[in-house]
Amino acid sequence: MSNYQQAFESVVAKYKLSLFKIAATFEADPTLQMDLFQDMLLAIWQALGKFKQQSSLHTFIYKVAYNQAVSHVAKQSRKQDITQLHDHIACQRSDIESYTNTLQSLAHITSKISSLPIIQRQLVVMSLEGMSYTDMAEITGLSVSHVGVQLNRAKTKLKQLLEDK
Repeated sequence: MSNYQQAFESVVAKYKLSLFKIAATFEADPTLQMDLFQDMLLAIWQALGKFKQQSSLHTFIYKVAYNQAVSHVAKQSRKQDITQLHDHIACQRSDIESYTNTLQSLAHITSKISSLPIIQRQLVVMSLEGMSYTDMAEITGLSVSHVGVQLNRAKTKLKQLLEDK
């Protein structure tokens, strides 16, 4: 075992709990805490050879671990921003697709309504607007019972047309 490896293992043994605490402070998710802990160990491994003893080993290890934790949080934040952006775009795409499908369905239904006789077309449209039979009768000049008959015929015909596609 090399001196470098021994020094590293000594640092890990001595500061392991402190590194776990740093990881837990910066990351709430246990899986990501372990990722951060491993990233800190790698950063310490890489930095240990650069230790110039200008500060205590303890300060040096904390600084390396802290910098790694800050980098981790920044990276996770970017990932979250990208995920949120992706979700937003997917939601918008879904909304657009839903809107397009609705328009296509509406166009299909409208074309089927257009194939009905004119009086039935008018009654269906007024019915879709929520008008009462009395109001429809007043507008068209038909009797209330005749509005009912014509509207039922229109609905039956429309149902057939929509089922045939």
